[in-house]
Amino acid sequence: MESSIVDWTGVPHVVLIPWFGAGHTIPFLEIARRLAAEGIVITLVTTDRHVVEVRSLVGSMDLTSQGLPLRLLGLRDNMAHLSHYEWMEKEREDPEAQLNVVKLLQELIVDVGSPDSMKLRNVQPAAPPVCVLHDLFVPWAQLAAENLKIEKHMFYSSSASAMSCALQTRRLYQEGRIPITREMRNMVFTDIPGLPPIPALDLFSSFMDPVMYKWMSRHYFACQNADVVLINTYYDLEKPVLDALRNEVIAAPDAQIKFIYDIGPLLPESYVRRDRDDDILQQGSEETDPCILWLNTRPPSSVIYVSFGSMQTNSPPQLLEMALGLEASGSSFLWLVRPPDSPGMTAALGGPCSITEFLPSGFEDHVKERGMCYSGWAQQMRILKHPAIGGFFSHCGWNSTLEAVCAGVPILGWPFKAEQHLNCRILVDTLRVAIEVEGNPHTKEELESEKVRLDRFVSKEEIEKKVRNLMQEEKGQLIRENMQRLRIKSREVLSQGGCSRQSFEAYLRLLRGKRDNFLASRPNQQLHRVHLNTPCTANRQFR
Repeated sequence: MESSIVDWTGVPHVVLIPWFGAGHTIPFLEIARRLAAEGIVITLVTTDRHVVEVRSLVGSMDLTSQGLPLRLLGLRDNMAHLSHYEWMEKEREDPEAQLNVVKLLQELIVDVGSPDSMKLRNVQPAAPPVCVLHDLFVPWAQLAAENLKIEKHMFYSSSASAMSCALQTRRLYQEGRIPITREMRNMVFTDIPGLPPIPALDLFSSFMDPVMYKWMSRHYFACQNADVVLINTYYDLEKPVLDALRNEVIAAPDAQIKFIYDIGPLLPESYVRRDRDDDILQQGSEETDPCILWLNTRPPSSVIYVSFGSMQTNSPPQLLEMALGLEASGSSFLWLVRPPDSPGMTAALGGPCSITEFLPSGFEDHVKERGMCYSGWAQQMRILKHPAIGGFFSHCGWNSTLEAVCAGVPILGWPFKAEQHLNCRILVDTLRVAIEVEGNPHTKEELESEKVRLDRFVSKEEIEKKVRNLMQEEKGQLIRENMQRLRIKSREVLSQGGCSRQSFEAYLRLLRGKRDNFLASRPNQQLHRVHLNTPCTANRQFR
């Protein structure tokens, strides 16, 4: 993976620590690619549990064949045998495991910046890292950086709106406004910097669940402890929020954060700049993807693409309702169907199941002239860029949102969890590039429950109505025109002089300045290992 550069010791070196899952790792690797293309030495670090996944994504993004100064290392934490959820549980609940990953990361950072790095880690020698750049979900990286007296830079993979909310978590908790209880569900939050008044139920889903909040709070608190934050957004998309973050939040006398850089969209530049039919024309008769082949038979802007991300599944009754609503809408659709995959469901059915079991009898035959159901892996960016696509029925995850914006595809929003409700609110009310489906009112039992629920059941009538709104009516046309204006802006921001390009160049200058300062302060270019001996040290900053 490493470049043929002879001497890396005179250029800035950054240790990057991504989080698992394509939605976090892919934009993080795009940062790695852009930095490495500018001559910054990149050491990607991940846990043994996730190193295979990250290596696969590195390969799929063709980072290994570009001669970039970039390498991937595992932590040597001996936890590769754990399932993903077992690893998360151990990292979350086991103080000894928390302490161990901090210790291992410190050792790795020292080793890769050592003249003996080839012997210690089998990697080309480089200068000591000027910072650790970590994902929001890797807060323990901050302690390793603090102990080694290097800066903590954080990557926030979602919107600036969500970042603004995350930075207020400590204050809202101290004021007793989160976690949100049943009695507080009708509250409206009017003091999140840069945001319009936001209903409580449109904030983070973790704010509604005390158990989830306890875990997530350490990640939100880590936002405030970073020295620099990179956000996967751009100025023309979230101008009021970015202005507020810079003018109100980091300008405060007690602010730890010194700089916030909006460097998005973190998508391949070829995707952002390509016209919608370029890819189809290039592939021609060599095309093999079943979704693209089917879309090639459809008229322009006639198909609504239905996908709620790789992590979201619906209940069997909701899948049935979705099918009936799509059929009744009269619109063409490409539906990425995820069957229910809870352990209980799988056990009840005797193993993994087919999507046909959850659709109305004969459904695929009824709609075969205008609809396609697909349960395999789909190339979403290619689908959204296809000229046949006229709408996107989405969970409003931020990566999917940016992909839709860069393709100029209007959104029908159905948020489920995390920051998706907040994203949807901004898309619908502020940017006016989306319509939102409305769930049925909560049942009496749900209203009396101590837990605030966000996953409302959506009827086939509501699905039919909103698909028609987006695909066939004047309201959808207005939203489509707004989205086209955003698409044009997104093509400009990465160009020379564009706002995201300028922000990225400012970050490059910062890294190069840190390297110069490091050389002046440490002529022997050495970091030294720091001994950790108490588990509570690893937890100090997150409580």
